[in-house]
Amino acid sequence: MSEYTTQVGMDVHARSVSCKALRPDTGECWSKTFSGEGHEHGLLEWLKNLPGPVRCAYESGCTGFWLSRFLGDEGIACEVMAVSTLPRSPKNRRHKDDRHDAGVVLREMCNPASDVSYVWVPDPEVEGARDLARAADTAKKEVKSAKQRCAMLLVKHGFVWNERTPTGNLKATWTPAWRKWALSLDLGDPMSSKALKMEIEMVERMERSAKDLAKAVAAEAERPRWKPYVDALIRIKGIDVQTAFLACAEFGDFSRFRSGRRVSRWLGCTSSEDSTGDNRRQGKITQEGSGHLRRALVEGVSTISRQTGHKKYLRPGHEVSATVEGIAQEANTRLKKKYDALKKAGKHTNTAKVAVVSELARWMWAIGLQVQREQAA
Repeated sequence: MSEYTTQVGMDVHARSVSCKALRPDTGECWSKTFSGEGHEHGLLEWLKNLPGPVRCAYESGCTGFWLSRFLGDEGIACEVMAVSTLPRSPKNRRHKDDRHDAGVVLREMCNPASDVSYVWVPDPEVEGARDLARAADTAKKEVKSAKQRCAMLLVKHGFVWNERTPTGNLKATWTPAWRKWALSLDLGDPMSSKALKMEIEMVERMERSAKDLAKAVAAEAERPRWKPYVDALIRIKGIDVQTAFLACAEFGDFSRFRSGRRVSRWLGCTSSEDSTGDNRRQGKITQEGSGHLRRALVEGVSTISRQTGHKKYLRPGHEVSATVEGIAQEANTRLKKKYDALKKAGKHTNTAKVAVVSELARWMWAIGLQVQREQAA
């Protein structure tokens, strides 16, 4: 912070930016609000007229990173504060407006004892990959939710799928046979039957969109920027191409984490804590960071109880170095042992899975670092 003459806290919205600037050595203050189309150019001119060098910051949120990159390209340092780490007093909550929010950001920038975290700003390519991977993950989740709505609609009217195989197992739903059965039902009211038909048609449309997004992800995963990392990460059991690409997009740069513990904290898999004095109380996981990646990894380890000691099948065209293969095989062995040990100790299945995901993220980070070193060499 000492190398900057002026600190500027900003409250950024879609159509306006409120700024509050301070020169710590003289105590001079400035404030200004920019709004309207092209307001970022007026902001840039104002910042260039402040005593330099200038350092800016604003809260993370729906406005993303475009302003940080825009100012950075013009030679002005601009960081993004993690909004979840920004402390707010009761006074700030009672008197909240854009000018006060900019002042809160400025106060933390100038506070040498501040413990706020700053978000890593991805480049446009990484952000684009992140948008695509998250869209595919969201589409997959929405298909599942739509199918559940159809099932609940049928259950509400007393219809349950009970077709079984010759061995006595229940046949899968959402097969052509199931769809034919569901569409042939009379729910007792024309509007209910129409709602069921439209729900099934909606599921089919959403399935097509989800498949198109999955194909787009698979195509992007073959690009030179991502392929070495995707090929390496899918050597871990439970990780497919979509999850590996999502992990690459969310991590962005694997070297930005200095330890595995930071990776677990970033993913939100560490326990929350409410301790004071001699009392130490730990609660549920914090669920910070990317919910998309955390959910995808939890779904990926759902089959860990049935995993064997055999190596994962290596598909042609996805070869990796011996070092990466060794790390992946060690990860598969350790993760399986950890899950079995937690279950043997009486832990709930979901608790054991989240603990495995916390360590899985660290193994993925280690593999990503190894691939980065190989690519650099």
